[in-house]
Amino acid sequence: MSCKWIFAFILALAVTDLPARENNPGTVTEGNLLLNFRSIGFVRNNEYSNPVTEGYTLIGWFIQPELVYHPVKKAELRLGAHLLSYAGTNRFSVARPVFSTTWHFSDRSRFTIGSLQGSDKHRMLDPHFSKERTYTDFPEDGLQLLTQSDRIFSDTWINWENYIFRGDNEREIFTAGESFCYTPMDESSPLRLELPVQIMFRHYGGQISDYPEPVETFMNLAAGAKAMYRLNGNRKLWAGVEVLAFYGSSTRDNASSGIKSGQALWLNAAGTISLAEIKAGFWTSKDYFAPTGNFIFGSVSDHLGNVVVSPRKLITGSVDIRVPSPGPLEFYFSLEGWYDTDLKRFDNAATLHLRIDELVKLITVKRR
Repeated sequence: MSCKWIFAFILALAVTDLPARENNPGTVTEGNLLLNFRSIGFVRNNEYSNPVTEGYTLIGWFIQPELVYHPVKKAELRLGAHLLSYAGTNRFSVARPVFSTTWHFSDRSRFTIGSLQGSDKHRMLDPHFSKERTYTDFPEDGLQLLTQSDRIFSDTWINWENYIFRGDNEREIFTAGESFCYTPMDESSPLRLELPVQIMFRHYGGQISDYPEPVETFMNLAAGAKAMYRLNGNRKLWAGVEVLAFYGSSTRDNASSGIKSGQALWLNAAGTISLAEIKAGFWTSKDYFAPTGNFIFGSVSDHLGNVVVSPRKLITGSVDIRVPSPGPLEFYFSLEGWYDTDLKRFDNAATLHLRIDELVKLITVKRR
C-alpha cells in the first residue's frame, strides 16, 4: 500500500510554525484546529525460557500526529497517521492512516467511530489483554462508547482487526470488550476500593471467506476487588490487597488452542510509595487461555504446537515507576518476575519508555 500521503502529512506538520502549548486542552471551543502529537520510544526485554513462551525483545518507537478539529462544540474530528518502527529494521513495520469522528454527549461521556485513542486506554488486565499492545497495537479501528467520572469508568468498544472481502482465504478478526470499574469512595477517604469487571470476545470467522477452518469465538472474563489504605495520612503511601478471578472459554468443542475452557485466580499484596507501585502475588490457573493476553500467564504454548501446560502456579512480583513531567513527557520503568513452582523456572521482563502526548492549538477557523 502506498503511504506517500502519510509522509506528506508528516512533512506538513514538521514545517508548521506552532504556537505555544494549549494551557487547557480540555476546554473545547467551536472552530478550533489543534495538533495532537503522540509518541512512545520503548524497550521491553522479555527474558523467558519455558514451554509456554520464548524470550524476545521489543525495541523501537512510534509517532502518531493528528489534526483535531471541532466543527461544533460537541463534535471532534481527528485525521493523522501512525508510524511504527522497530530498531534495526530501517523501515516502518506499521504505516497506517488514523481518522475518527467523536460525539461528546457530556463532559464525561463520548462516542467514537473510526480510530480509537490507544489500546492502553481500556485499562485491561495483563493476563487477558497484554500491556505490550501499547507498543505493538496502539491504534485500533472500530467503535467506542466511553464514560468516565470520579467513581465510574466504563469503556465499551469493538476493534475490527482484519476485514475480509468475498472469496478471501483468510479470517475476519475482531475484538469486542467492556472494561468497567467502580470506585465507591471519594479521593478524600483513607480507604480506596476498586471493583473492576472486564469481559472480552475475540472472533475468528467470516461467512464470505474461503478459509477452511470453522468459525471460533473466545470469551474472557475477569472480575475482582482492590482495596488500598492510606498509611499515616500520607497521600503518597498506600498498602492493600487485590483479588482477581479470570475465566476463558471457546465456542468450539475442539478448540484450536487445545483448551475448551479454564479459570485462574490472582492474589496480590500491593503498595504505593510516591510514584512507584509494588506488587507481590500468587497466580494459580487450570487450562487458562486468552488469545490477546500475556502468554506468560497462560497454559497454551505460543511456539510449540499442541502443547498445553496445566495447571500453572506462579509467584509473581512487579515494580512500576511512572514519572510525569510538568510538560507532555512521561517516563515509565517496570520490572516484572514470575517463578513457576512446578517447572522450577524464573522468568522476568523489564520495560522502559518515554511517552509524549502534546496538544497544541493551531488556529481558530471562523465560520460564516
